Amino acid sequence: MMFRIGEFSKIAQVSGRLLRFYDEIGLLSPDFIDAQTGYRYYSAQQLPRLNRILVLKELGLSLEQIAQFLERDASIDEIRGMLTLRKAQIEQTLQEETARLQRVESRLQQIDVHGQIQEPDVVLKSVSAQQFLSIREVLPDFSAVQGRVRRIATIVPAALGDHCLNHLAVLIHSPIYEPDVFDVEIGYLFTGKAPKPVRLSEDRTLTVRELPALETMATLVHVGRVRDSHQSYERLATWLERNQWQVSGTGREMMMQLPQTTPDDEAVIELQLPARKAGEKLGA
Repeated sequence: MMFRIGEFSKIAQVSGRLLRFYDEIGLLSPDFIDAQTGYRYYSAQQLPRLNRILVLKELGLSLEQIAQFLERDASIDEIRGMLTLRKAQIEQTLQEETARLQRVESRLQQIDVHGQIQEPDVVLKSVSAQQFLSIREVLPDFSAVQGRVRRIATIVPAALGDHCLNHLAVLIHSPIYEPDVFDVEIGYLFTGKAPKPVRLSEDRTLTVRELPALETMATLVHVGRVRDSHQSYERLATWLERNQWQVSGTGREMMMQLPQTTPDDEAVIELQLPARKAGEKLGA
């Protein structure tokens, strides 16, 4: 028993127009064509070949490449391997697009509230010298920074215990914001006796150094998603400008509460920017 093109298209769930096109280019020809009526008949035995064509098409191969694959009769395992790779690529793209959408939404919220922001709870304070168990790296993107924070938050307390550890801190050393080059230093502030170095991997180790004392640090607590911290930075910058303060050094982020389950869960971060009065010389 064979099926006319309309019946076969319903069984295979592809359009008759596509079946005719595949016939024209020689990818999938009817099993039989009635010489008198010109009717095209397909066999159920052709479904595996059609499925191979459709899978290879979804993998992004050209029609010429598909024809070459069919000619050498690529194995199921080979196609499955390609499909698995393509699946991973699609998932990565979805994650990137989801993150992009979240950034757009965050920026729209920032636009909506601009000019309507009440006086932020900025606190000016002096910061004493602090011992810092940290590692400085150049990371490729914001997600990598978040990943490194989570890893350090897991490994360091497990290695040292939390009796001497204070807040996990992130220092942004990049002189300018570059979305694909993050020069950051991540680690734990601590009190008491200096802990031993902590190894993250074969070539990455956290070591101790001292963060210098700062006379004036402008601080503001951000509550929400880490990726939305730019909204709080805007509030802090607006306050500094309005009150005639200038940023005078490397900013710090004190992670008072890390996201609990996913990177987009609520976090509590104290944003810190060294500041001096506008017109005041450094070291004055």
